[in-house]
Amino acid sequence: MNYTKAKIFNITLKNLRISVSIQNANQTDKNTIVLNEFYDSAREQVLKDFDWNFANSYRELSLTGNIPMNPKFLYEYDYPNDCVFAREIIPFGDIEIVEFEISANSDGQKVINTNLTPAILRYTKSVDNETFFSTEFVMALCWYLAFLAAPAITGNRSIQSDCLSVYTNILAKSKAMNASEGYIKNNDSCSWLDAR
Repeated sequence: MNYTKAKIFNITLKNLRISVSIQNANQTDKNTIVLNEFYDSAREQVLKDFDWNFANSYRELSLTGNIPMNPKFLYEYDYPNDCVFAREIIPFGDIEIVEFEISANSDGQKVINTNLTPAILRYTKSVDNETFFSTEFVMALCWYLAFLAAPAITGNRSIQSDCLSVYTNILAKSKAMNASEGYIKNNDSCSWLDAR
């Protein structure tokens, strides 16, 4: 199903028990203005809250040429502009898990420090085109947006609390559904299987 911002706003309003719909996301009524004010923050937070398949991305990182300020790490890399949450540095060879940290360098720029070179980052990218959103993500986004907008639109803290509770439950269900897509072979081998 293809989603639009207006459709997301209408679902959000229904979650807030508002029966009036909007025609487009650029209207100047109070509800649309409030939803627009919170939309980008809500979208980014919901993207951060889970490793959504549709926003999963990989990038070979570029060295900054600087020495990391944290002496624990050897290499400093640029933080990708479209990254909302760094998930992991992909290990290779005998390495199982790659330690890394996100910090600011001496110039105040966000960077990634690690001891691996080259380094490939798996991350959640910022997706702002609603047609790419999965249904599970949209449902979670609508409840979180309702949570943020509830005080301004309804003035009812009880509704706001309900929205956060439903968001938490939908996020847990979405995680289970999202995790069941795809298959990654476990490279561990058993001696009795190898003997066959």
